[in-house]
Amino acid sequence: MIEDHQIKTLMLLYELEKALSDMYVVFSQEYPEHNVLWKKLISDEHKHAEAVRNLYKLTYQRKVLFDEGTIKHAGVQSIVDYIKNITDSARQKKYTAKQAISHSLDIEKSLIERKLFDHFKVSSEFADLLRVLQEGSESHGALVEKELAKMANTLNP
Repeated sequence: MIEDHQIKTLMLLYELEKALSDMYVVFSQEYPEHNVLWKKLISDEHKHAEAVRNLYKLTYQRKVLFDEGTIKHAGVQSIVDYIKNITDSARQKKYTAKQAISHSLDIEKSLIERKLFDHFKVSSEFADLLRVLQEGSESHGALVEKELAKMANTLNP
């Protein structure tokens, strides 16, 4: 049976994906010159949130195993809080576009390093859900890095 602390962690993983999406929505409003990037990230984060929700349901139905290992709900909560703080600061126009992109890169890299979704054990039947999350995080880091490099090249031809 799934335990209460695991349920809380799974719910926070969903909230994490939603917080990222919200952050990118605010960034798209504040820094529209990078809307190609923001729109892609927003779309992907919606897909990620749906994938996490499905993994949660499957875990609850005992079709997927979630072994949280070193991931604790307090750690995930701190990431969610950090993202929400960045989002609030962006709403208050405290960042330049470059700072927003840099924050995005830091967050995406941090999520890759934490390997949050490696703690799910899935059968081949549900492997696509996990692949969406794992590959999505990696591609986000690359997309944001590319945008940052493009900005640097524009400023320093």
